[in-house]
Amino acid sequence: MSLENLLLFAGALLILFVTPGPGIAAMIARTLDAGPWHAAMYGVGILTGDIFWFTLAVTGLAAIADQLGAFWLAAKLVGVAYLSWMAFRAFWSAWTGARPKPVFKAGSKTSWAATYIAGVAMPLSNPKPIAFYLTLVPAFIPLEAITLPTYLLMVAIMALLAVPTAGAYIGGAHKARDWMTRPAVRRGADIVTGCVMTAIALVLLVAR
Repeated sequence: MSLENLLLFAGALLILFVTPGPGIAAMIARTLDAGPWHAAMYGVGILTGDIFWFTLAVTGLAAIADQLGAFWLAAKLVGVAYLSWMAFRAFWSAWTGARPKPVFKAGSKTSWAATYIAGVAMPLSNPKPIAFYLTLVPAFIPLEAITLPTYLLMVAIMALLAVPTAGAYIGGAHKARDWMTRPAVRRGADIVTGCVMTAIALVLLVAR
């Protein structure tokens, strides 16, 4: 594979990662709810889901992706359920004026695992990465030219681009976290967060 192809892949990935979408919105909400490290774990889950779709395209399984309807539906329902729960907690916090207690004890293995799984479910149920990896990547990248070393290099490029872009969003949200602890600001932010999470959940639910 040529350097031009790799640069094209990296450029397309950068646009995919930087453009705000459901994953970024949920990651920011996770930062405000549980802190930057949990948001980072959520981001690792998103990257895992992206690698899954990329691998599916590279291995030539894109042709049978339409047969994965049950799997996609299950992933979609997990993502929708998680976003709906986040929306409910945000609205409840705005209504009561008090931050909700965490579902799991902070830092527990259960909490980290739940955050990671929810992150994985996001790209598995989000049409944006699905369309990118299963249609756009094969259209611009000669998949037959991807060898194992090239595949590993492309996965490394994905990780190298995902870390700083996710870090920028998480860092910005974390810096604003203290300001957002003010009661009036927090209540308004909770309402906005709840509305955004509800909208994203509805989009994922009706997406084909």
